[in-house]
Amino acid sequence: MRQRLAAIVFVVLALAIVGGALTHAKPRAPRLGNAAPSIDSLVEDLRLALIKNDKSTLRTLRVNQDEYLGLILPGSVDPGQKPAEWSEQAQQYFWGILNGKSAYVEAYLIATYGGHPFRVTDVHYVKGIKEYALYKAYKQLELTLEDDAGKVDHLRIGSVAEVNGRYKFISYVRD
Repeated sequence: MRQRLAAIVFVVLALAIVGGALTHAKPRAPRLGNAAPSIDSLVEDLRLALIKNDKSTLRTLRVNQDEYLGLILPGSVDPGQKPAEWSEQAQQYFWGILNGKSAYVEAYLIATYGGHPFRVTDVHYVKGIKEYALYKAYKQLELTLEDDAGKVDHLRIGSVAEVNGRYKFISYVRD
């Protein structure tokens, strides 16, 4: 009986210790899933998606709902500040607006640039680069495009987020 009681106490203590260690573990660093290793790589992925009329890839190059609600929205405060907290209603509203507008811009990008070969000759951040609490933003990209005939065009699209050295568009909307 004593051995059984000792075994039960041991198991309970072990679970308490492991449970305590888990509750005191450092939270996982925020991350972007399936993100590019550089802005140049992200822009190249965008270029290829447009040339191929690939709507699905175009959609995956920007943050999804979980990334927006878990990183971008709460992390859009100055470094060192506590992440912002928003009601569920506000979160859904902000995501709905951003996602809806981005979907329209995606359609515009495919209609305007889809299927036409071009190269990107320059990338400029119209509104600069800004460090936020949970990410760095490269604000409002302007891409200089050139086709095979030498025709130059300027494409202004939304901003890019960098999280732990990985990159995704926040949206395609010129903010």
